[in-house]
Amino acid sequence: MKIIHAIFSFNVGGAETMLVDILNQQCKEASVSLIIVNGKLNIDLLNTIDKRVNIYLLKRKESNKIQLPSTFLKINQIVNKINPDVIHCHDNKLFPLFIIQQKKTILTVHNTNLSCSYLKYYRQIFAVSEAVKADVKKRANVDAQLVYNGIAIDEYEQRTDYNPQSLFKIVQTGRLNLKQKGQHIAIQAIAYLEEKYPDVNFTLSFIGDGEDKNKLKALAAEKKIENKVVFLGQKSRLWIKKHLQDFDVLIQPSLYEGFGLTIIEGLAAGLPVIVSNLEGPKEILDSLNVGLTVEAGNPNDLTKKIYQVYNDYISCNLLNTNYLIKNKKQLAAFDIKTTVSRYVEFYQTIKI
Repeated sequence: MKIIHAIFSFNVGGAETMLVDILNQQCKEASVSLIIVNGKLNIDLLNTIDKRVNIYLLKRKESNKIQLPSTFLKINQIVNKINPDVIHCHDNKLFPLFIIQQKKTILTVHNTNLSCSYLKYYRQIFAVSEAVKADVKKRANVDAQLVYNGIAIDEYEQRTDYNPQSLFKIVQTGRLNLKQKGQHIAIQAIAYLEEKYPDVNFTLSFIGDGEDKNKLKALAAEKKIENKVVFLGQKSRLWIKKHLQDFDVLIQPSLYEGFGLTIIEGLAAGLPVIVSNLEGPKEILDSLNVGLTVEAGNPNDLTKKIYQVYNDYISCNLLNTNYLIKNKKQLAAFDIKTTVSRYVEFYQTIKI
């Protein structure tokens, strides 16, 4: 089987992270290619792709004009050369570049509130959660198939020691983007934590980079907690798989979220997780009966839940709660092998 994946840009995000894992799984049994349209990409993430994957970098400048003649021509030269069985897109606005191959072209929708352009023209639409599936149906009247995003569960080192330490380490991972990820809510929450519980020795670490880093630094300084907030920057997938277990709790105070791959990462690393009570993240926790939810946008609620987890560490009660998965097999539905298997099942039904 010959598979092409296509995406506009290749920065570090949930869609790109999952795509790397899909590529690295699929290339074991198929001929796999990746087309990255724009010149915006993360070299470190690109270097984690298996060498068996054929990568085509078109290096187009970002533009709202999708169907630039030169880009259209380049893509169709690649497609004609490969003659793929399926073209798997990861941005809905890619469709005009593959319009000649409409019957082979499918799309994964990775989040809620995304543009609905061209959805009805794809051979098949996939949604990464029930929340995304419902959003696509409501706003575009398009039926999508559910295929959960996945990660390489077994590659994450898992914490096993839950004895209280002198420093309580809180972590949030993802792009530093206040509008979606709500990192400012996290800073406000730990400012309350510092005020209400000055006996707690803690740090809040952000793993990731993004356009709102300076705003977050300014907010931490305004709240006089800059000594409690650590900006670790972008870390490699290998680093996260090895070191996420070093933290005590993962928080994800998103303001909207269609899924939440970092939540699965936290659980795979053996951490308790606290997430916004949005449909996507809540769907994950409800299916596993683990974790804690907070009201989205409510820093006081987040403070209470962080302190609740802290108390369970101090009282050595954490293992008696439902915060943690007991066995990685519980995460089988969110394993990348399951994700890939579901996609391949559909690929095999395509007959041109």
